[in-house]
Amino acid sequence: METPKYLQVLWNYKWVLAFGALVAAVAAFFAGFAIVDGQVVSRAQQTWSAATTMLLTSESDRLYQAQVPGVPIEQGTSDPQVIDMSSTALVYAYILSSDIIQDAVEAEIGPLDDETESISALRRTTQPTGDERFPGRYNLPVLEAVGTAETADRAEEISRAAAAAFTTYVVAQQDAQQLAPELRVLLEPLGASPAVEGDSSNPAIPVVVTFVGVFLAFVVLVFVIAGLRSRSAKRKAARAETAAADAAEEPVSETDAAPLTPADASDDIALDAEAGELVGAGPPSRRSGRAPREDETA
Repeated sequence: METPKYLQVLWNYKWVLAFGALVAAVAAFFAGFAIVDGQVVSRAQQTWSAATTMLLTSESDRLYQAQVPGVPIEQGTSDPQVIDMSSTALVYAYILSSDIIQDAVEAEIGPLDDETESISALRRTTQPTGDERFPGRYNLPVLEAVGTAETADRAEEISRAAAAAFTTYVVAQQDAQQLAPELRVLLEPLGASPAVEGDSSNPAIPVVVTFVGVFLAFVVLVFVIAGLRSRSAKRKAARAETAAADAAEEPVSETDAAPLTPADASDDIALDAEAGELVGAGPPSRRSGRAPREDETA
C-alpha cells in the first residue's frame, strides 16, 4: 500500500515539525502560566467572594418574646403598624448595591477594579449553610453585603467596608428624618464569613488552544515550503526538456560537416578508377593499347 503524499511530506520535514512542537509547548506554557516572584502562577482569572451578614431589627422587635402582652387601647388612636422587615431587607439590598455605597467604599479602601471587583447584596432565603445560588422559600429579614475580588483578602475588605458604609448611610438617613429611637431600623451584625473561591476559567483552555494553534501554523508552513520546492523543481525540469528538444531539432550546417580523411579520399579515387575514368584526367591515349618498343624498354 502506497504511503499518502501528505504523510511523506510531513516525514520529510519531521525536524521542522519537532521544532514547531517545542515552540508550541513554550508558547502554551506562557499562555496558561506566569512567573511571579520566582513562582509559577496560573493566568486563569480567579474570583473570591466574602459576605457580611446583618439582621434587620428594631427596639420594638418581638424576636425574643414568647408572647405579646396586652396593652390598653386609647380611644381615638389606631393600633401600631408593624413593618415587614423581610420586605425592607429586599429594598436595602438594592441600596447597598448602589453607586452611593460604592462611592463611600472607594473613599475608604480605594478604587474598585471595574472588571474584577464589585459590591452586591442579597436577602437570605435559606438556612445559614444554604447556598443562595439555589434560593429557598423563606423571606428572612437578613441582609448580606457581598464583596468580590481576585484575592480573598481584597474580597473580605470590600465586604466589611460595604457593610460599614451601608450602616452609616442608614443612620444618616434616620437622623435626617429625625426618627425616634424606637422607630428606627437597626442593623445588627451577625458575622463575617471568610472568602470562598468562586467559579474561575479553566486554566487548561488557553494552554491547549495555544499549543494546537502554533503547531498547526508549523504544519501549514511545511506544506507551503514543500509546495514551493515542488514548483521550482518542475520549472527546472521543464526548462531542461525544452532545451534538449531545441537542440535535437536544430539542422547541421555545411561548415559543421566532418572533413574527409586520406583513407576516405583513396576510397573515392578507387571507385572512380573502376568506373574507367580518373578524376581530373582526359580520355585514354592511343599508345596505351600498343606494345612497347625496344628503345622504350631499354
